[in-house]
Amino acid sequence: MHLRADQKLFLSYLAVIAAVVVALTLGVGSMLRQHLTGIVADDLTRELMLVRTLEERTPAMAPDSLADWLGGLTGRRITLIGRDGVVRGDSEKDGAALAGMENHGARPEVRAALRGRMGEDVRVSATIGAQYLYLAVPASNGLVIRVSVPLREVNRAVTRVQRGIFGVGVIALVLTGLLSFGFSRVVTQPLREIAFAARAMAAGDLARRARTRGRDELAEMADALNMLAGELQRRLGQLEGERAEMSALIDAMSEGVIAVDPQGRVRRANPAARRMFSLAPDPRGIAPEEVARRPAYLDLVSHVLSGDAVPATELGVDGRNLLATAQPLSGGGAVMVFLDVSQLRRLEGVRRDFVANASHELKTPLTVIRGYSETLLDEALPPELRRQFASTVKMNAERLQHIVDDLLDLSRLESGGWRVEPEIVSVADIARDAWCGFRDAAQVKHATFTVHVPPEAEYAFADPAALRQVLTNLFSNALRYIPDGGAVEVRARPVASPVLPTARRTGGETRPASHPWLCVEVIDTGSGIPSAHLPRIFERFYRVDPGRSREEGGTGLGLAIVKHMVEGHGGTIQAESQLGRGTTIRFTLPTPEHEPQGDEAASPASATLSEG
Repeated sequence: MHLRADQKLFLSYLAVIAAVVVALTLGVGSMLRQHLTGIVADDLTRELMLVRTLEERTPAMAPDSLADWLGGLTGRRITLIGRDGVVRGDSEKDGAALAGMENHGARPEVRAALRGRMGEDVRVSATIGAQYLYLAVPASNGLVIRVSVPLREVNRAVTRVQRGIFGVGVIALVLTGLLSFGFSRVVTQPLREIAFAARAMAAGDLARRARTRGRDELAEMADALNMLAGELQRRLGQLEGERAEMSALIDAMSEGVIAVDPQGRVRRANPAARRMFSLAPDPRGIAPEEVARRPAYLDLVSHVLSGDAVPATELGVDGRNLLATAQPLSGGGAVMVFLDVSQLRRLEGVRRDFVANASHELKTPLTVIRGYSETLLDEALPPELRRQFASTVKMNAERLQHIVDDLLDLSRLESGGWRVEPEIVSVADIARDAWCGFRDAAQVKHATFTVHVPPEAEYAFADPAALRQVLTNLFSNALRYIPDGGAVEVRARPVASPVLPTARRTGGETRPASHPWLCVEVIDTGSGIPSAHLPRIFERFYRVDPGRSREEGGTGLGLAIVKHMVEGHGGTIQAESQLGRGTTIRFTLPTPEHEPQGDEAASPASATLSEG
């Protein structure tokens, strides 16, 4: 049975008091009995000495008669015992009863008397059946005189005293029990409060405090518990703050972080990791196969869970290039970090392509210039060939100049050397002005040029020089690829957002003029661009048909410059094409109702750009 502390303390007090009462009752009874028995023994000793004196001075009488005479004289029971232990006379027995008494030679007091000393013993008489005090001394006639007295009065006195002590003890026990109950409750109440406060703290309520009373040890314990709770609350708050900071830091990382348990199941994944592996918002508990079925990822998890750290390893997952590192945890499980290097690998490829393309683009005209220049050094060269070669050298020098100018323009656009200086301009007027430089080339190809700009899409808030160059580059590309009798068309319409939806032909569709952006389209009826090349046509030096482009004098940088200029206005650009049916380049510009502010108005470009 489970007892509380106050109950244990109460029962302990009761047990102590009860033991004291019992011990006091028994001890006092024993001492009183010894004292009273000693008094009776002293009186009996004096009477025994008197009996022996009378026996010595009395004429010879029969032992039984002598015992009766002495008993009647003293009022005590007198027994005369022979040296053989046989009872010769007893003041309370006679005749047949005296003959039937057992031999008293083995009695302690008789044996002592037979040895010449006074014998004393207290026992229950076998003859009478009551407790007696026996004293025996040797007589002059060789007999043993024994005097006995019952101890009934002594026992009664002792019993009365014990009962009195026990009664007082019971009363004291009751009173002490009541006092001890109250005292135990008072003493254990602070302990119960401290225990209650400790359980509340263990359950997470660290704001709970134990009340303190006085300056005793319990108050010191409560103070110590309160100090412990305060320090624990401070430490937990600090740890929670650090945990929140760490969680925010991990969630803000561009690298994907996945923590797994010893079975490889996800414990935690930050937003970057969830995006990389297309995981649910709460991916906890999912198996490695549900994260990615790629053998490279499963091998990574298996290797790190075996206890070995995994150095930087590149994995291919869902078309992405991920640089992965993994570290096992001491308590089981592991942490894996993934860095998406797909863009880096793509840029490295673009850089390699750019270096190769730029080198090739520059090498071709330089090779022509060098070869024809060496030929021009021949003094015997006919004048007509000299003029023809000089014209070729000039043409390639101009082409080289165009490449260098476009490279410088592109460099300034990407380095932030140009800021858009927008103003309200007419898209139709800028388009017609830009087409003026291509009229001769258009006449050669019998190409037509039309502008379809409704009134609600007439004006844009753009840099006029930049818009002129954008249209110039687009017209140049269109004329380069359209067949004889082809057409180039410019359209404009209002749109709600600078981000264009999936490319589609919209014909003459218009929207309310309240939309803050314009979508400008340059449409040609040229040979078109294969769909596989469309995502890369705005890269530097990227050519769909390298041989034909170089023959027609293109630098491969025009569309890259167009893209940067459009994005400098805060807009976007995209291409749509069908083989044999033509190409549409569409881009967005802000309207006068939507004037770009801050970074939206700034663009990496040059202050003055050539119209290549």
